[in-house]
Amino acid sequence: MAQVTCNLASNLASCRLHPSTSASRTGFFQGTPVPANCRLATSAPRAAALSIEARYRGKGTDLSKVDQFKRHEADVGSTEIQIARLTARVNQLTGHLQTHRKDYASTRGLIIILGQRRRLLQYIYKHNRPKYEQLLRELKIRPLKVQAARGVVVKLTEGSEVVVMGAEEMEAATV
Repeated sequence: MAQVTCNLASNLASCRLHPSTSASRTGFFQGTPVPANCRLATSAPRAAALSIEARYRGKGTDLSKVDQFKRHEADVGSTEIQIARLTARVNQLTGHLQTHRKDYASTRGLIIILGQRRRLLQYIYKHNRPKYEQLLRELKIRPLKVQAARGVVVKLTEGSEVVVMGAEEMEAATV
């Protein structure tokens, strides 16, 4: 079989059927055979579809306090940095939810972020108590409730000092 050239339209002029291939299909326009590997350009390319952003991209979050917790210049993943970034996100989401009270997806996201921050704070509390107290003081975070159950209460005073009371001090203060 010899080479067959499509003569349907000017955009099909470049379609050729190889001599070894006998696969062809009936053309759409005049019943002319068209090679199976020939693509028909029916219309102009479509405009790009609108993209819907389903992920948070960091807009509106104040990360100014994050840099003071860096251990070194390239530090982006230490526990303190993560807690500071999550706190900034909590503050941003809280402001958003005051305006949009029925935004349940953001409410769910806030609950997830609070749980993540709580776990990181528990880790810091167990491994580096002075750093934990510094985080509470500078980021204005309430202390964990777990501490009160274990007999340790962290009390924030007016002068941004953190006072850690043990079980004995608690009994003396309440009696």
